Amino acid sequence: MLVLGRKTKRQKILDEALEHKDFERKRIEEILKSLGKYTPALHPLIEVYLDACEVYHIKYLEWKDTGFKSTKQHTNKNGARNEIKHPLAQQVEVWSEKKSKLLNQLGLDMKGKELEFVGPLGSELEKKKKEVKPDGPETNNRLVQFRNKRGGNS
Repeated sequence: MLVLGRKTKRQKILDEALEHKDFERKRIEEILKSLGKYTPALHPLIEVYLDACEVYHIKYLEWKDTGFKSTKQHTNKNGARNEIKHPLAQQVEVWSEKKSKLLNQLGLDMKGKELEFVGPLGSELEKKKKEVKPDGPETNNRLVQFRNKRGGNS
């Protein structure tokens, strides 16, 4: 007989982090495939990135449960109470930096010149790029207005 109970807050956080990890795996693979950079050799790096995402997400959700408090009261050996940076805030910052470094190694940061937008936002940007303005430079640009008043394009 299987007894189903209520999930603890910790178990809910872990389940949500696993769901996010699966979503992130699909997203990263889709982006890499669309850029033509996906190879099986990237699997170990992708796994390390996904593990970092999972830890980051867990720490983020735990910090969220505390109300995103930035500081915490700490009592030292002498009994003095001090404000310190919240440990979960520090962990979120550390794991966020690790994620960013791993994205860089995968070539998925904005330093990559060939990185393009994927998804609905990308198609909107493509439409804007293709639109050609008949008047040339924007007429509401202050520099263009000043040059026109001065009588030339010098």
